[in-house]
Amino acid sequence: MKQANVTVYGSRQCPDTSRAVRYLDEHRIAYEFKDVDETPEYNDYIADLNGGKRVLPTIRINNETLINPDPKVLGRAVEEATAS
Repeated sequence: MKQANVTVYGSRQCPDTSRAVRYLDEHRIAYEFKDVDETPEYNDYIADLNGGKRVLPTIRINNETLINPDPKVLGRAVEEATAS
């Protein structure tokens, strides 16, 4: 099984971001966290991915974008990305 390339763009103050990160941590899924509070430039990137809107969390898995996914959608996306 290969490992998915997961990047979470979010804020540690955002409950939706916390939910997504908690899911990834609980399922031992490796990810890179990009904090928009520490690096505001990520807001423009997020807006570009989301049709001009800043939606948190925005999660990139390999080359797919998930916008504030619920845990089931997030889990399915990671599973698909790691399938051989």
